[in-house]
Amino acid sequence: MKKILFIASLFLVLAVNAQDRLFTYTYQSNVLNKGQKELEVWSTMKTGHQDYFRGFDHTLEFETGLGSNLQTAFYLNSSYSKGIVTENGIQSVEDDKSFSFANEWKLKLTDPVSNPIGSAVYVEYTLSPAEVELEGKLIFDKQIGKTVQALNISGEYEFVNELVPVNSLIEVQKGHEVKLNLNYGLAWQLNKHFSVGLEAYNNNLFRNNAFEFSVLSAGPCISYYTEGFWVNLSVLPQITDLKSGKLDYTENEKLRTRLLFSFAL
Repeated sequence: MKKILFIASLFLVLAVNAQDRLFTYTYQSNVLNKGQKELEVWSTMKTGHQDYFRGFDHTLEFETGLGSNLQTAFYLNSSYSKGIVTENGIQSVEDDKSFSFANEWKLKLTDPVSNPIGSAVYVEYTLSPAEVELEGKLIFDKQIGKTVQALNISGEYEFVNELVPVNSLIEVQKGHEVKLNLNYGLAWQLNKHFSVGLEAYNNNLFRNNAFEFSVLSAGPCISYYTEGFWVNLSVLPQITDLKSGKLDYTENEKLRTRLLFSFAL
């Protein structure tokens, strides 16, 4: 009997470990084995501000396992958005484009199956012409049978340079932003290829020491995985701004839809 339970548990572990995440925003503690490589492609569509708004974020990521429960990854990020901005009662169309490079390091500490709780630490830096961002993340997860849960606690610090017109001159204004993000994911394995679940994230922004918002978004997610390939999709509408008790469409979107897929190399 014990042998049968062990084999069944091993099968479930292998099914989940065919990829290192079942969610698009929430990370899990698993890492690639030494020599394993993956190419991930992310696409995020953001829609709805107070006025018309639509934006797209795209990421191309190369991941590799280094052994000793450590992996690293390199990103190329691009972002484009177009929306209507109202200033002094006058509406104008604003286009925004940005590009950045990022590097992450992830160290697995404990396993979500063989240990009481899985855990990992994660650090990332991002470089772009307008800002430098540093991020640290604590990752916790647990698999019990066909159920997987994950919780992330992360903090980001951004150094921001803005070009501001002053009379007939352009000045560079320096600022900083601090973000505290909480992410949670719950997934249920339907079979060896599909999982469905719920994902939620809470974004808190402090700009120049002022608390701006605490936006909560949540919605369904689905994951498909097979040998050498997996794809995740989440659709997360904004639920509320916990700071104001209202929806915040000034700096946050009504809806975010993210598609993430990966190929083993």
